[in-house]
Amino acid sequence: MKVLKFLFIPFLIAVVAPCMAQQPQPQQQLQQPVASDSIEPPPTAAELANKKIANKEPNKAALMSAILPGSGQYYNKKYIKAAIPLIGLGVTAFLGHDFYLQVGEFGKAATYAEKNQSRDGLNTNYKKTYNLRTLSSTQLRTLQDDARRYMYMNIAIFSGIYALNIIDAYVDAHLKEFDIDDQLSIKVKPLFYTANYSHLAAGLTLSLRFK
Repeated sequence: MKVLKFLFIPFLIAVVAPCMAQQPQPQQQLQQPVASDSIEPPPTAAELANKKIANKEPNKAALMSAILPGSGQYYNKKYIKAAIPLIGLGVTAFLGHDFYLQVGEFGKAATYAEKNQSRDGLNTNYKKTYNLRTLSSTQLRTLQDDARRYMYMNIAIFSGIYALNIIDAYVDAHLKEFDIDDQLSIKVKPLFYTANYSHLAAGLTLSLRFK
C-alpha cells in the first residue's frame, strides 16, 4: 500500500499541474492594450486638399515655363529670374539666325567661285569684313563651315536654356514648401593638410552649424 501511495502522489501532481498552469492570472486578465501617443490622427479633408494643390504647383510652373519661358519663374514670384530665360533665348535665337544667313551667303559665293561664275552681284563688304567677290572658294567654304558650327552651337545653347528654364521653375516650386531658418548655416572652406608626413595636400571642408 505504501508503494501505491508513493506512485499516486506523483501521478496526481502530473495531472493537476497543467490545469493550474492554464488558468489565467488576475493581472493578465485586467491588462488592457494601451493606446500609443505616437499615432498621428488622419489628415482632414482640408489638409488633403491643400496638399493636392501644393503638389500641382510644380507641374503648373513647369508647364507655364514650357509654354512661355520665364512665366514659371514669375508664377513662383521670382521676378528677376523670369527675365533671364527670355534674354538668353532671345540672344541665342538672334545669333543662330544670323549664322544661318551667313551659311547661305558664304555657300552661295563659294558655289559661284567653284563654277567660275560672275560674282558681280555679291556684297563687297559683307559683315564689314569679307569681300564675297574676291575670296577664293576654299576661304568661302571655311567661312561657311565656321558659320555652320556657330549656328549649331547657338541652337544647342538655346535648347539648354529652354530645358533649364523648365527645370528651374519645377524645382523652385518644390522648394517653396521648405523654410530656411537663419539659425542653420552651411560653409565650405579650403583645407590644407600633410600627406605621408611630407607632402602638402589641399581639399575642402563642409561644415553644418546650428546656432
